[in-house]
Amino acid sequence: MTEKHTNRLAKETSPYLLQHQHNPVDWYSWGPEAFEAARSQDKPIFLSVGYSTCYWCHVMERQCFENEAIAAEMNQRFINIKVDREERPDVDQLYMIAVQLLIRQGGWPMSVFLLPDLRPFYGGTYFPPADAHGRPGFPTLLRALDDAYRNRRSDVEKTAAQLVDILGQLAKPSPPSSPVDVDESFIDRLIDRSVSDYDPEFGGFGRAPKFPRQTLLELVLVHLQNHPDARREKMIRHTLDALANGGIRDHLGGGFHRYSTDARWLVPHFEIMLYDNAMLAWVYAEAYRQFKQPRYAQVARGICDFVLREMTDTAGGFYTAFDAEVDAQEGLSNLWTPAEVEEELGASAAVLFNRVYGLADGPNFADPHHGNGMPDKNILFLADGPALESDERIVTMRQKLLSARHKRKQPLLDTKILTSWNALMIRALAVAGDVLKEPRYLKAAEAAAEFLLLRHADWNGVIFRTSRGGPAKYNGFLDDYAFLLQALLALGKATANSKWQEIACHWAAVMKEQFGDSEGGGFYFTDNRSSELIVRQKVASDSPLPSGNGVAASVLLELGEPEATRRVLIAFAEQLKSNGEGMSAMVQAAQEYVRRNGPITGSAVTATGDEQERSEDVVDLDAKWTDPSTLRVSIRIRDGYHIGSNNAHPQMVDTELSVGIENPQISYPPAQKVVFPFADDELQVYLGQMAIEVRFPTPPSTTVRLALRYQACSDRACLAVASRSIDVHPYHGRPGRAGGSIG
Repeated sequence: MTEKHTNRLAKETSPYLLQHQHNPVDWYSWGPEAFEAARSQDKPIFLSVGYSTCYWCHVMERQCFENEAIAAEMNQRFINIKVDREERPDVDQLYMIAVQLLIRQGGWPMSVFLLPDLRPFYGGTYFPPADAHGRPGFPTLLRALDDAYRNRRSDVEKTAAQLVDILGQLAKPSPPSSPVDVDESFIDRLIDRSVSDYDPEFGGFGRAPKFPRQTLLELVLVHLQNHPDARREKMIRHTLDALANGGIRDHLGGGFHRYSTDARWLVPHFEIMLYDNAMLAWVYAEAYRQFKQPRYAQVARGICDFVLREMTDTAGGFYTAFDAEVDAQEGLSNLWTPAEVEEELGASAAVLFNRVYGLADGPNFADPHHGNGMPDKNILFLADGPALESDERIVTMRQKLLSARHKRKQPLLDTKILTSWNALMIRALAVAGDVLKEPRYLKAAEAAAEFLLLRHADWNGVIFRTSRGGPAKYNGFLDDYAFLLQALLALGKATANSKWQEIACHWAAVMKEQFGDSEGGGFYFTDNRSSELIVRQKVASDSPLPSGNGVAASVLLELGEPEATRRVLIAFAEQLKSNGEGMSAMVQAAQEYVRRNGPITGSAVTATGDEQERSEDVVDLDAKWTDPSTLRVSIRIRDGYHIGSNNAHPQMVDTELSVGIENPQISYPPAQKVVFPFADDELQVYLGQMAIEVRFPTPPSTTVRLALRYQACSDRACLAVASRSIDVHPYHGRPGRAGGSIG
């Protein structure tokens, strides 16, 4: 078949980009050629980000990018860039934050509109091909944004500037509002918060759609090793049992789908991702080690065997993912009817199988995008739990049905090899091989590690992100380094081979040099040679994946560098305090640090010298006696800046005056209510000049030290938290300046 169109993506190796090589859209890949085209042609950029197994990415391609008329609009008005988020997670996560700021949600396909200098000004996710239900179709949106760019450039520039300012603020850890003690009680509170949305009916955490939350499962399992807790153990075991019984598990193949669309773990979104299975294999192996429940070993083996059978390259690496659809229908190859089961197994055997796996209860799946909405097929699940799961008759039936399923048309297998995801699988196989006494898992883990070190590592100082049948490309990101180090250490422990730790030590030094922040602590997501993105981010929150900073902190501790781990924990201490439930990998690093080295007391981020100077220069402080017992503390704030009131917004730092004498009465002035471009609601702040009154119970007879703690912000960015102090001499018989020194 001769294709009507072929664009630049034909030169790529990513299966996702290659899916779009015959679109009539004049696609570019992310890089200098596209950027120069946008500048030279004075066109905005349409950035489309997705991945090969994304259902709605396929839908938007079919509806919009394969449409000749829509493609013509795109080509006329924009420079169009297509990005595989799995190859370029740096591009994906930066612009995803922009989209979330703009529309309060995110997802894929991600659709972002950029100025030629790569600053975002509008974004969304899936757009339909035509206007409907009050929502603009993609062509209408293209024309409107092109018109704004041509005729209202100043408005577009203003939006882009505001977004970039906010992205810059969010790219680094927030300064602490107060010192944070990282100790056992702090960690215990964070874990309690993390499991507070436990579902006591169906297991798991949160509401539908429900994800396995592997990083949280691992955190609790690791914490249980040294802190037994019957309540948390019950949550974990209930969740693991529910996952193993539900339709989210592929009962024939052994792997797990990405998430459940319902609360019962019955109806999955049918993608199968390497990282999900790697992390779940680790979790079930560790659960078996702790609880000695044979079923957990069985589930762990099922995952490992599935990956080795269906997702492993002949050279040793592991493939990325299976698609959710076949012939545009979700889960088609995984679904069954009683008649299909009977045809493969025979009538009498089918009766037993259908009872065990829920087909006897009637259809339980209706394709959400096709048909009449009525269930007509079945997702396999253990209707009565695992009682007969290991029965030899059932095992034989599953094998027969798996063989029959392999004869069906199969979903797309994305065969690119990603360093970080491979590292997660290496770690899982190492741990499972050790715990389950399975040498072939250890052998596979070593083969994959050798593959990465041979094909994805340049020993002059680079680990590459991805490959697919040819040379590796794209400098790796923090996750690639940190996860690989973690895998090598697990492999060394499981095999008792010291070479793996020696290799880990080498690449740990490279990671610290290329990603570390020697002043602020923690690690950037991109290396110090990266120059394409408008903001360089530090990331400490988990996605489905553990955060690179959390894993790096754990790895450095394992390598005997507790001070390096402490600096990471201090850098993110405020974020841990406010958002620890989204940072399981970092909490896990913190609990291991505290177990080995004791608590970190009063942790706070230390600002760089320049930042601190600027913060202190924003505020002038003076004090005058108005009578023997009353001080008037005058504060002048530089034009263009504000500081939070004494009872500020939860996201702002309160301005506080401390006095070195007990029981003074401190009266703060009323705040001004202002709406800034970066906030939706009014903020209570101080601007210009204000005064605080301090009344003492009795006139002080000695010098008093006043200290004002505040955070100065403009309408675009906040400086480091600062403190200014002044020494006040006692009252000398008449009102006036109190004198003293300012620090």
